[in-house]
Amino acid sequence: MAVTENVSSCSLSAMWDWSHLSLSGTPPAVTLLDAATDLLVLERNFPGALEMCERGLQIISTEPGERRNNQVKASLVVIAIQALAEMERWREVLPWMLQYYQSPQEIPHNIMEMCLLLYSRVKQPHVMLELSKDWLRGQVTRPSLQYKRVAELHLLNILLPLGHFSEAEDLAVDPRVFTKQQQEAALTAVREEKRRQEEKEAAQIESEQQNQRTLSPSGNVRGKYLQVARLLYRALSAAVTWTRRIPLRNTLLALLLLSVIILRLDPASPASQDPISRLLLLLRQIFGSLFRNR
Repeated sequence: MAVTENVSSCSLSAMWDWSHLSLSGTPPAVTLLDAATDLLVLERNFPGALEMCERGLQIISTEPGERRNNQVKASLVVIAIQALAEMERWREVLPWMLQYYQSPQEIPHNIMEMCLLLYSRVKQPHVMLELSKDWLRGQVTRPSLQYKRVAELHLLNILLPLGHFSEAEDLAVDPRVFTKQQQEAALTAVREEKRRQEEKEAAQIESEQQNQRTLSPSGNVRGKYLQVARLLYRALSAAVTWTRRIPLRNTLLALLLLSVIILRLDPASPASQDPISRLLLLLRQIFGSLFRNR
């Protein structure tokens, strides 16, 4: 089941549909269509092409409905959709198009094909889900080659990426859409996509579990670091609080006495050896007890 993957091919086929219309005259809408095509294809002036299409559609909306007007209208819409897509304004395509087609059944098949390909390419198939389903339901009583092409795109580009496998299987075995050989190919495509998505989901679950197992030890280490940091913070806070409670006068007096003892005693004198030794011993005991507690 070959499916055209190029959106531009739809616009080229649509331009071929209206190319013979100028032979019978050049009404304003057809003239604007010619100008929009030149702006799109030759000058690559996408905003200008969109403007020309909108002007042509305004003219057609004021004229009585004719088959030729419907063809020109469809071609203008196709050119405008192409211009919007080229400007990366694909989000505006569907609401813009629905201004000119009030119901899904009014939308020509080539425009449906173009929209299905566009939203599939930008990874937004859900946008077209309900519209294409409504379009197919409206055309099911008179299936044609164009209906089959839209149904095939709906199956491959909308239902399968969204994981609607039951609907895809029902459509794949519909004899009004596919021949026996095509049904087998469609069912194979459905099974392959279903298997691929199941494998992808299983791989994602395994990856998440592996990440949890890998991060678990580091999480424990991080918890230990946080616990130690909290203890240090509490110890420092307690030390600061204790220091603030001591009067500044007493602290200065203790430092003064300590300096007098150390500076006034001659280290070479035997009389100073005992006090200095006791002071050093006291400092060693204090530091030793601190490190042993840690």
